[in-house]
Amino acid sequence: MKLITPLIIIGICVAAYFTYISKTVDDISILSSTKSSYEAVLKKADEVAVKRDQLFKDYDGISKANIEKLNKVIPEMFNSVLFANDINAMASRNNLVVKDFKIDPKRTEERDVMLTQKKEAPYKTAIVTFRLIGQYDKFIKFLTDVESSLRLIDVTKLSIKTVGGQRATDDSLEYSLEMNTYSLK
Repeated sequence: MKLITPLIIIGICVAAYFTYISKTVDDISILSSTKSSYEAVLKKADEVAVKRDQLFKDYDGISKANIEKLNKVIPEMFNSVLFANDINAMASRNNLVVKDFKIDPKRTEERDVMLTQKKEAPYKTAIVTFRLIGQYDKFIKFLTDVESSLRLIDVTKLSIKTVGGQRATDDSLEYSLEMNTYSLK
């Protein structure tokens, strides 16, 4: 009897280990690895929150003048009157005359439709065409002004011809420009 009781207790312990304890140990190891992955995700979330707070602090530190400059690069909405006024002011500073200022909304919409079929663009493109009349060196200065302006502008087409009936040696030439300018909406 003294020998059988310890053997029965050992047998019960071995049976309990294989039926309950080994499954529980496996569950505990799985839960432990899941806990460590959750802790890693929480640590990353804390790092992201710190980074977000730093970015908000940096954003709040941007001056109103700089925000206005950023809004001029790619404005929220395209304002054709303001754009025409900017182009006219640059042309006037360079003694050029602006003629036939046109914004082609149909071509702009067609271009946007072609772009959105492939990929949704975060901006809209406005296609603007106009003519300038003036001297060549003044026109080059005008293009330099366009290039250095804050507004994002791409000159897509340029043609130069003599003003009706004049010889090529005369001072005035006619420049036809097509530009793309961009806005967020």
